[in-house]
Amino acid sequence: MAHSFLVESGYWNVSGYWLKPNLVTVPLQGGIKIDWRANWFKTTTSLTCEDETETKIIYQCRGNLNYEANYYTYVSQHSLLGNIEGEGRLGAQSIIQYYWFIGTASKQKGLDTYYCLDQNTYYLTSSILDGHSIKHTIEATIKR
Repeated sequence: MAHSFLVESGYWNVSGYWLKPNLVTVPLQGGIKIDWRANWFKTTTSLTCEDETETKIIYQCRGNLNYEANYYTYVSQHSLLGNIEGEGRLGAQSIIQYYWFIGTASKQKGLDTYYCLDQNTYYLTSSILDGHSIKHTIEATIKR
């Protein structure tokens, strides 16, 4: 299946949940805007979590996609996590990306999987790992 998320410019709506450790599940919603220029993409994500403080998660990402290898690298600035570097792969039915935090002594890293349900719908599972433990997880549906 050819991917539409990440590889095409557009706007995607996000609706899901943020699972914090030892706390209740927090609903979240927002959007992802994707822009393209040649092999370079830029994404802007804005999420609002419906917790006691209406937490906002905002991050911008810039990356380069090698279409022949179905591989990309990127850098990102995240409102809660700081500076991030990562890489991703376009699989047959999913997009998987791995990332790590820059400029900190932290051993935190992350893994995201975007599973393609159809050309207009993906399911996201995003986890932040601290050492060998899962610290945070986001589960969401992304629709164009």
